[in-house]
Amino acid sequence: MNSGNGFADFAKKFNDFGNQLGNNIKRVFNEGPGTPRTVSSSDDVLGLAAESFREATIEGNDGGELATYVNEKLVYEAGVDHDSRPMLVFAACRLLNPDVVDYDRLLNLILFRLEDFVESDYTVVLFAANARYKPTVKWMYTAYRRLGRKYKKNLKALYIVHPSKWVQILMTAMNAVLSPKFARKVQWIDTLSELAHFVPLDQINIPPEVYQFNATKEIEITIPSHAGPSSRFFGVPLEQLMGMHGELGLPPPVSDAVDYLYTHALGVQDLFRRSPPSTTLQKVRSQYEAKGHASVTYAVWGEHVAAAILKTWCRELPQPIVPAHYYELIRQTPDPALQPEQSAAYVRDVVLPALSDPPCVALLLAALFGLLRAVSDHSSTNNMTSARLAAAWAPNFVRSSQPDVDISMCSVTRFSQAPASSHGGHASAGAGADDDDDSNVSEDEDVLDLAEPDNENRPNIVTLAKLMIDQYQTIFKPTLEAAEAMARQQARKASAPPPLKPPRRSQPTQVDVAQAAGLVQASDEDIAALVAEMDSTNLAAEVAKNSDLATAASLAKPVTADDITRRLQAEQDAAIRSAEEWDVLPTVDGEDRAADEEIVIASNFV
Repeated sequence: MNSGNGFADFAKKFNDFGNQLGNNIKRVFNEGPGTPRTVSSSDDVLGLAAESFREATIEGNDGGELATYVNEKLVYEAGVDHDSRPMLVFAACRLLNPDVVDYDRLLNLILFRLEDFVESDYTVVLFAANARYKPTVKWMYTAYRRLGRKYKKNLKALYIVHPSKWVQILMTAMNAVLSPKFARKVQWIDTLSELAHFVPLDQINIPPEVYQFNATKEIEITIPSHAGPSSRFFGVPLEQLMGMHGELGLPPPVSDAVDYLYTHALGVQDLFRRSPPSTTLQKVRSQYEAKGHASVTYAVWGEHVAAAILKTWCRELPQPIVPAHYYELIRQTPDPALQPEQSAAYVRDVVLPALSDPPCVALLLAALFGLLRAVSDHSSTNNMTSARLAAAWAPNFVRSSQPDVDISMCSVTRFSQAPASSHGGHASAGAGADDDDDSNVSEDEDVLDLAEPDNENRPNIVTLAKLMIDQYQTIFKPTLEAAEAMARQQARKASAPPPLKPPRRSQPTQVDVAQAAGLVQASDEDIAALVAEMDSTNLAAEVAKNSDLATAASLAKPVTADDITRRLQAEQDAAIRSAEEWDVLPTVDGEDRAADEEIVIASNFV
């Protein structure tokens, strides 16, 4: 039997099966109006305007409890992937009992959640394992169809982790029938080690159920090493690139991107929300890291590449711009909506000085947020308001060992915090549960688990970034004034004439060497002995003139510095004459001569 023909027959049968399954899905979805339908809470809001429908769906008949659960447990934010795209996580293990929860409303809430991200490039990670409650085929088909172009266009990758064979067959069939182009964005992932090659696992809060299932697939999770040659700019400490106080200026990846975006990209649509291909970003990074390259010409690569490189450089700093130990300090910022002046003063006087460790951080933030303020000033043309810029940049400022805390600090959710409510209406939620894995799960797990909700209304990094954009002049005025003062000081140093150098001395002669030798040999003891000798000579001369010793002592001339100098000079002259007669310098051999020459030359500069 020809193996090639056998594979072709198998592929044809599989394709026919996929087409048939897709047609069956369509037929199920398009059942006639006579099909019985369970009345649900979604029916109560039909016919309302879009915004009213949204509000009614979120509020529901539980005071928004299901909306909060979807936001925090089912479809929640992660960090950013390797290309600075925000990530969303869908945890199928946390799907609720369809006998208790209205899945029509659940689908609407999921779509509302996605609307917070679909305007920019984003990535979705779907954990498919350990799902106790599985949606029906019709619901999945409805969800797939309702994911319109705006949801699929900016979705750059969908990673389905731990998929079952049924999920793979179903998704393959729907992709073949409905959207072959979308199928190219789907990646099937068998283990968390494999997922680590595509997204950073330390940016994702992975549910415990996923870890339990992964343990059946692999003994341990292997994180790929991205270590490479030493970098010149990316992943290098900020103080090494800028100097402790910013005296070295902005690093080339920052200055190049900021300058180009200032001059060419302020009106570009969705700036900082589009992610270029990874291969392009890697080429630009390679240019920066190559020796002999000090800058990159972004006119060749475009505005979105410059924006992505700027975000990537900030995200890869060894010390994040906002360290985790300052999270609570930021949480205490007064509400900008209620107290705009107090909040700006708090950030200027408390938060910014705390973040300025080392001081060059303040200069970097002043440069970055000066650009962001200029971009937001053109929001009428580029669609980038201060809120959208803050949401796009916040994940690049944080990184700690607790990804769930980092995510909460960068949350952009628009759902209001649901009030506490009784769970009594769901006490018997597990009565109609599926038979898959009931034995180890209690009925209480069907109740929405909101025991420790995070208060999304507290200020976070997004709040801080938006405030820095809106109140740029107020917050960064001291920093800008300090930067201007430092620039003026550096300009004065650059324009000041260099200090005058002492005149160069010609090669010392024999006489210079001899004189130097004589001067060096006149030690303190020799000078003291010489003074005593000269004093006695003067005294003897006076005694010869006056017989009275007391009178002679009073008339004896004291020895002065000029007397000592003349005496030493006379001795040196006598030594030089003796050397000329014998054609030799006394007590000066080759080594001593060299040492004396060095002394003479050095003394000239002193």
